[in-house]
Amino acid sequence: MTETIKVSDYIIRLLEKQGVKHIYGMIGGFITNLVDSTYGDKGNNIKFINCYHEQAASFAIAAAAKYTNKLQVAMTTSGPGATNLITGICDAYFDSCPILLITGQVNTSDLKGNKGVRQNGFQETDIVNIVKPITKYSVLIDKAENVETEFKKAIRIAISDRPGPVLIDIPNDIQRREIIVSDSSYEIEIDNKVIGLSTEKLQRVVDLLKEAKLPLILSGGGCSRVGSKKYITNFAERLDLPVVVSLMGKDSFDHHHPLFAGFIGSYGNRSGNLLLSKSDVLLVLGSRLDSRQTGNILTPFKDKIVIWVDVDINEINDNLIKPEIVFNTDVNFFLKTLLSRISDVNLTVTRKEYVKLLSYLKKKYAPENELKLIGENNWHYLILKKISKILDDDDVVCVDVGQNQMLSAQTIMITKSQRFINSGGMAPMGYALPAAIGITNETKKRCVVIVGDGGMHVNIQELNSISKGKHNIIIIVLNNSSLGLLRQFQDLYFNSRYIGTDSSSGYHDCNFKEIAQAYGIKSVRINQFTKDINRVLEDLFSNNGSPVLLEVMLDCGSKVYPKLRFDKPLDEISPTLPDDERKKIDFWFENIKKS
Repeated sequence: MTETIKVSDYIIRLLEKQGVKHIYGMIGGFITNLVDSTYGDKGNNIKFINCYHEQAASFAIAAAAKYTNKLQVAMTTSGPGATNLITGICDAYFDSCPILLITGQVNTSDLKGNKGVRQNGFQETDIVNIVKPITKYSVLIDKAENVETEFKKAIRIAISDRPGPVLIDIPNDIQRREIIVSDSSYEIEIDNKVIGLSTEKLQRVVDLLKEAKLPLILSGGGCSRVGSKKYITNFAERLDLPVVVSLMGKDSFDHHHPLFAGFIGSYGNRSGNLLLSKSDVLLVLGSRLDSRQTGNILTPFKDKIVIWVDVDINEINDNLIKPEIVFNTDVNFFLKTLLSRISDVNLTVTRKEYVKLLSYLKKKYAPENELKLIGENNWHYLILKKISKILDDDDVVCVDVGQNQMLSAQTIMITKSQRFINSGGMAPMGYALPAAIGITNETKKRCVVIVGDGGMHVNIQELNSISKGKHNIIIIVLNNSSLGLLRQFQDLYFNSRYIGTDSSSGYHDCNFKEIAQAYGIKSVRINQFTKDINRVLEDLFSNNGSPVLLEVMLDCGSKVYPKLRFDKPLDEISPTLPDDERKKIDFWFENIKKS
């Protein structure tokens, strides 16, 4: 059966057939046809979500895609509308988020083509070539008969293999033309390649992990993306394998599980970094072992046996750490195959002394204890610990960038069903607020935003979206009146010469409590000396679906530790342990190796 349909109507209907529920963006002159096609009387159920900056729209869909691993869509007008998407496109590209960006373009008669001029039509911008390095596919559709082929191709590319962003630039006159479509015009076949796993290599993995004295699993962002938690848990329990998580893989393992060893990396938990550096066999699942995870000094990885599983072989080939065994495949497929193999032989392993050491390290060097080693105020850790305990099991924690991100990664204890969403590769300030909007729209779950005062400034306009949309979002602004992570960096490496990081050097905060109230959002401000903080938190967290904001006032000099210096290996993080404690831990590790 065929029908004649307006191009913009076809595009919206095609997206709905792929399960798209919302399209984010700001209306502009060259997408009016597309936006009009989302109107209620058009017979579709897609809703256009108005954002107050196109960057926020791209952050919202990238975060929603991180959470759902399903296609999410934004559309904007040409010129500034298109270029304002770029930061969110980068985030989606680096963090493997399946998103489609649709940008309006000037009429085909106004395209500059090969004229050699900088611009022909008003707001004409060659967004396709601008974003080619940060998309899996980008194309300008200048013929109506190519619309079906190009949209289906782009969607297929976005969600296949390692997901990522795609962009389609479509002139205004093409949007309003008519094309002939059939029932098959709405069908898209996805061909994710499944590579068979070598029986010999799988057996080698089992043997190595079984015989290892200090084996470890590193669970990365790839595991969070495809929902590997139950498979990792099952496998870790069968072989008594401790598990560490990367920043992007933080929610891929239950933090209350006795085998959870911590978050690793430049600001990782001491327990996690010690186990990562001391491990003899390391199973890397969906993580790219970049320098933020391993540090710049790779001595701890010199004699380590590394088994690496990743859907993107380029991440493995372009790394200073060379694995002994490589599986270029989806982590869930790998884990299910491996679990089947050890189940067939009913294999189990017990490592009591190793797990005992892990338990000791986690308790002794809990995040709130690290600053005690250098006599610094740790109230910001204590308040995050309180917040972590009061979270519901189904909450989604959306974290911004800066000190608040590292503090949250170190302190928030993720349960079995909670999620922890943040930006890893791009790491733009202003991410968390629009991220929460995207996730609450797509899932109806409550989002808890943790953001610093610096990040809150960047997309503060989206408070309007949150207020008017009655989103179920709790916003926690950690306000230390500075760009804390950079100020700490200036302390370490620039003799405390502050520029642009506090009120003495050109950076200024504001009263976020009053700003939120101006947007119609209930808000509260607390500090270290506020009475009955537990009651304040309980009141805010029983918000019954309405947005609330909590401004937490911190010292300007608040710091995040432990921290890895650029010239130190992963097992020598700051603050430095007393000699007797370091020797005790080293002796414990050595005894386990010799046992």
